[in-house]
Amino acid sequence: MKNFPRLLALAVLALLLGACATANYYPHEARENVHQGKGGSRFQYEGLDVWFIGEPDRRYKILGYIEDSVSSTVDDQHRRISSEVAKKAHEIGADALIEVVTSRQADSSVSIGSVFGGRHSGFGMGFGFPVTEQQNARYTAIKFLD
Repeated sequence: MKNFPRLLALAVLALLLGACATANYYPHEARENVHQGKGGSRFQYEGLDVWFIGEPDRRYKILGYIEDSVSSTVDDQHRRISSEVAKKAHEIGADALIEVVTSRQADSSVSIGSVFGGRHSGFGMGFGFPVTEQQNARYTAIKFLD
């Protein structure tokens, strides 16, 4: 238990470093860039339509793709996106986003163990738990044409 304060400090540091997020933008390149979806489900976030099932039932062009990795709780109800994604979408002039991929994985963990032993025998035990969860999301940024 002497090392508990040190382990706690490492866990807090992992949380703080994991909280640094940035959204990356990749421009779309194509000769033909007019699309029309068949509808689906969406919500609005900071003035953007965010399609999490299907695509908008109107004409649009693809501006590019936004990837985001953020340590946070994943919204299972699909009612929000990271503020970094929304900011990047507004910067490039997008009207809407189409969610392409969202996945989760443990980002960091803490493991604690102890070993007790005598001269010719020993006993060990330990446990670990996730500290943060990494959400990876990818969106197609679009501009409506009508």
